[in-house]
Amino acid sequence: MRHLLISVLLLSLAAGCSSVKVGPHRIDVQQGNALDQENLARLKPGLSRSQVRFLLGTPLLVDPFRTDRWDYVYVFYKAGKLTEQKRVTLFFEGDTLVRIEGDVPVAAQPVAPVQPASKVEAPAAPSPKSATGELKLQPETDVTKIRPDVIPDFSGTAPVASSDDAQVLKSLNEWAETWRRRDSNAHLASYDARFVPQGGGSRADWEKRKRQVMSRAKSIELEIDSPSIERTGDGAASVTFNQVYRSDSYRDAVVKQLRMIERDGRWLIVQEKVLSTLGARP
Repeated sequence: MRHLLISVLLLSLAAGCSSVKVGPHRIDVQQGNALDQENLARLKPGLSRSQVRFLLGTPLLVDPFRTDRWDYVYVFYKAGKLTEQKRVTLFFEGDTLVRIEGDVPVAAQPVAPVQPASKVEAPAAPSPKSATGELKLQPETDVTKIRPDVIPDFSGTAPVASSDDAQVLKSLNEWAETWRRRDSNAHLASYDARFVPQGGGSRADWEKRKRQVMSRAKSIELEIDSPSIERTGDGAASVTFNQVYRSDSYRDAVVKQLRMIERDGRWLIVQEKVLSTLGARP
């Protein structure tokens, strides 16, 4: 009898242990751009790139060889399982949004291409929602009240406002081209004698590192996108642009600013600094 009770007890313990599943704890993971439904509903053709960035942030994916397309991607894993996935693709002509595709509210889907209007009228009485339930924008963030910038299509250059700006952009493009050709002598000649490397250090050490990197790279691809020029009181010009760099061993995408001054009809770099990094590039 005693042996029978022991056997029954052991079998009960074994059955209880077999019903308990023990595994690793998996945390919730969010990746990509947080695509808020309210901001998605505000998208419409005619907005500029800066207005889109204000609503959705910097896109996760931007093809450096096709800058007229932005991809916003969001995925959510709960306990290791994919529970939510969104993707929104935006198409531009120059600086103007012309088409929206992907997981967006019905109100944001364009029915037909929208022609630029000569006058933008503000809504008469802003409210959170209309009678039909369509989301409305509050006055302080209503981007529809902002006239979209009309910028013609360009390839690596911005629309010029004057002949002086054209000379600045010409020097910028020459600087980029010498980098692509890995011509270290011509590239370093784009820098003024007063140039100081970002973060300090000597000019000689900086030039040595620059020459080594350019000589070791088998190929260099460099894209300059959306440059803008700001004049300063001392006669200098600050050029801010998106830079996408790719070689056989390294790649990055940053927002860069060059401060340039004119020397004998040529604009030379006196300061070079990285302002921020951009989203991951393919």
